Amino acid sequence: MNKVKFSERFLWISVTLSLLGLVFFLSIEKVKAISSDGEKYLQILHEVVAYIENDFVEPQEEKKIYIGAIQGALHSLGDPHTRFIDVDEFKELQNETKGSFGGIGVELNYQENAFVIVAPIEGTPAWKAGLLPQDKIIEINGKPVKSLSQAESFAMMRGEVGTSISMKIERKGLKEPFVVNLVRELIQIRFLRSFYLPEKETGYIKLVQFMGKDTGKEFATAVKNLKDSGAKKLVIDLRMNPGGLLDLAIDLADLFLPPNSDIVSVKGRGGVLIKSFKSEDRDLKFLDLPVAILVNGGSASASEILAGALKDNKRALIVGTQSFGKGSVQSIIPLSFGAGVAITIQKYYTPSGISIHGKGITPDHVINPVSANEDEKYALEKLFKKNLIRPFLESHSEFNESSITDFKDILKKENLKISDSVIRIFLFNEMRMGSSQSKPRLDLDIQLSEAINLLK
Repeated sequence: MNKVKFSERFLWISVTLSLLGLVFFLSIEKVKAISSDGEKYLQILHEVVAYIENDFVEPQEEKKIYIGAIQGALHSLGDPHTRFIDVDEFKELQNETKGSFGGIGVELNYQENAFVIVAPIEGTPAWKAGLLPQDKIIEINGKPVKSLSQAESFAMMRGEVGTSISMKIERKGLKEPFVVNLVRELIQIRFLRSFYLPEKETGYIKLVQFMGKDTGKEFATAVKNLKDSGAKKLVIDLRMNPGGLLDLAIDLADLFLPPNSDIVSVKGRGGVLIKSFKSEDRDLKFLDLPVAILVNGGSASASEILAGALKDNKRALIVGTQSFGKGSVQSIIPLSFGAGVAITIQKYYTPSGISIHGKGITPDHVINPVSANEDEKYALEKLFKKNLIRPFLESHSEFNESSITDFKDILKKENLKISDSVIRIFLFNEMRMGSSQSKPRLDLDIQLSEAINLLK
């Protein structure tokens, strides 16, 4: 049987829910003959299963035992992206691109019996609710994720537009998990938006995902329009961008690199070079425009390829915090009886030969955003628990000094202290209400402000 190659993407589990990734659906080929050691341990496995079935104090389902053995074998590889796919989930993967459905808008990674958020997608319910990279979803509608199959978890997170979902979240720095209640929406993402900042003679482009058939053209047009408006430098914001199409990352890097510059290489087993990608000789280039790229822990896969390519070619300054570190390719292989397995087969390397996977891109200039300290996090958590935030936002629709003063009054009544800078950023983010139209605020975004100042 022939291989069927789907879109060149980085494999990703998304609860928009869409797959983002370089994914191959491979046909079943002849299984490699088992070694003598393999035969020995396979025999031991059968013996152990027999003892479990006959002697274990509680009766067990045979299917569950064997699935556990398979998952254990894959877990021993130490790669969270290599995993067993049961029959129901495999059907979901095959039907992933068909139709529309309601979602909450997060990119997820499954690790240690929990879904770890890579990034919330801007403008979606998850983003509006303030979910963050590295948040762990440990319960869905009251059911522990560790007690559910991945297919069951996906089914619970999906649903009709307008229906609600409850999730319990574990967040680093918070003592107790907290519950968020979201309403599913039809996830329709505007992948790109741009603004000219005349006071800084700077163009700003926010790329939400590396997706969309026309995004490459829109990006190039946006850069040209910003230059025509007077922009003498450019900031590309890839924060919270979980990735997407490989080809798009290559196309965008090509805009800023001279012909025949290395962009990214793909290596397989044993470090064997599979393919390398270089910039081409094309009419539309922006070779003299100073560029800075903003990244953070929610920047992954295609974001890291673009940032790594321009960093290693000394074509852009990378500003922010360490990126996520997702730079591998999975094959999804159908197995017998309708199941499947996802196996990591390749990794991506930047032009300087650095593997992205598990490491991420290190910024040239590490700039931490203004964030709440432990006491301030506790104060905000207390306000949420006492249901004081939502009524305040309902009665204060605009971010202004009056709203800030009123919020400080609430803090005073509750005998809580939060710094002025954290209050301003918190309220600004909350009052955007998921709008993707908000022009960046240099007074509230220290990473963007510093990136602009660093560009010559």
